[in-house]
Amino acid sequence: MTVPPRKILLVVTTGGYTHAAPILELGRILSSRGHTITLATLNDQDDWLSSHPYITTTHLLGPGPTPAQYNAHYLRMRNWDMSQGLAASMPSKYLFDSFWPLTYHGLHSITSSPATRPDFIVADFFAVDAVRDIKIQFGIPIAVMSPTMPALMLPCSYIPGQPGFQIDGTVTSEDASLWLRIRNEMVVVWALREILGLWRWTKRMRRGEGVAYDLPALKKPDYIVLVNSFYGLEVARDLPPLAALVGPVLSEELSGLGKREEVFLEGRRKVMYIALGTHVIISNGDAVMIVQALLRLLAEGVLDGVIWAVGESGRQDLDLAYRFDTDAGAGITFDDLLSGRHGDFFFPFFAPQRAILDHEAVQIYFTHGGGSSANEGLYHGKRMLVMGIFSDQIANMARLVHAGVAESLDKFRFSAEEVYGKAKRVVEDLEGTYARNSLRLQRIACVASRRKYYAADLIEEVMYDDELRFGEGSEPRPMHLQTADVRMPAYKARNWDLMAVAAMALAGGLGAMGFFGRMLWRNRGVPTRAK
Repeated sequence: MTVPPRKILLVVTTGGYTHAAPILELGRILSSRGHTITLATLNDQDDWLSSHPYITTTHLLGPGPTPAQYNAHYLRMRNWDMSQGLAASMPSKYLFDSFWPLTYHGLHSITSSPATRPDFIVADFFAVDAVRDIKIQFGIPIAVMSPTMPALMLPCSYIPGQPGFQIDGTVTSEDASLWLRIRNEMVVVWALREILGLWRWTKRMRRGEGVAYDLPALKKPDYIVLVNSFYGLEVARDLPPLAALVGPVLSEELSGLGKREEVFLEGRRKVMYIALGTHVIISNGDAVMIVQALLRLLAEGVLDGVIWAVGESGRQDLDLAYRFDTDAGAGITFDDLLSGRHGDFFFPFFAPQRAILDHEAVQIYFTHGGGSSANEGLYHGKRMLVMGIFSDQIANMARLVHAGVAESLDKFRFSAEEVYGKAKRVVEDLEGTYARNSLRLQRIACVASRRKYYAADLIEEVMYDDELRFGEGSEPRPMHLQTADVRMPAYKARNWDLMAVAAMALAGGLGAMGFFGRMLWRNRGVPTRAK
């Protein structure tokens, strides 16, 4: 059956290309099926179009966060200790949520015009509130891509806490103590004052922009939730039909190594690749401890090279004149390392990450454990050293360790000795467990990566259902993938009324048995009258 093509709008706002990449990959797949793909994004992000020629129209919504705002955000998150609550991270939440008016009004304008109105919207989770508003006001179906299970939605009784906010390496309740489970559940309670403050601020912002309602909190979504992860990294759980793990969503076109990377990797066999986030700002003290460990690993032959990709903003705390005084690195300065005067180190501002991870010489990947980084490391079968900085990175760190492919480092408490010891353990892998688990997860990830086509299938399925189940301005039938309990009162969905009737029947039966039992007991000695 041939179905006419539809107009699908991709929405990517804050978060940069890491957030855009999986959305654009879904756009490529949908375009190959004949659909018209348009993009709504922030100013200065339309340079992505050169590698995505299938996008027919780009709508620029306005300016995004400034470099200074991003810089303050990354410094703030570097210092945030999640175990102390959410208060220190809230300025970043306010920053990104403050782009809701710009996104909302931009999408409202696009949707209001018959010439640009889309049939479906696929958005990054940073734009979820604005696209939910468009769904409510215009009836356009939506899908939202998240790097991990969304917080405050899809609860799972045996996973304590909220995704991205679990503490002390908690994966499930299976091996967690009662006290640790309580602490994880209390993270949100401890942050109640901040959450209420955010709710009041959001309400004022929405009313100020002419939106007279609040978005409902959902346990199950009434739109498609796509999670860019897979079971093996994520903990297995039951999901409703509108939620699906479809990751790792990766481009099938792998960019090649640059000339400098090729030259550096040639002839090497035991290279560590380090990427702690495009914009993460590492302190000079932390960088010193890492380099001290690396110099020792190189001196002992555990490694024969290090590629450390760190952007310009990530270098701002480094003291270029700092001189290492260890036996392995006597007289070496940070300036020597960053300038390429030490032959075993290569510090590019940007690196073709997947091409490097795909190279057989790279034996270990030192990462912050963000969603894309974890996906790429597992897809290319690399053992890892993980130091989560914030949010989903902390949760992924615990999951990677639990999966048997990584060792973890606490960003507040690690030492040069710990980096050295754990990196050596992973690289030497005396029992072969890291290599075996990495191969296991690589094979699973490669199979799971094909689910991006299922994500496109799900989008088409919901889109076709949505456009034909309405009639004469009414909705005669519900969404076919929405479970019935969402539309039912809680007492009926959970069969509380049946339980109440059963309890009353049981109580009545027991009461009747008691009544007749007492009668029989009282009359047990009364003789039968003779005829």
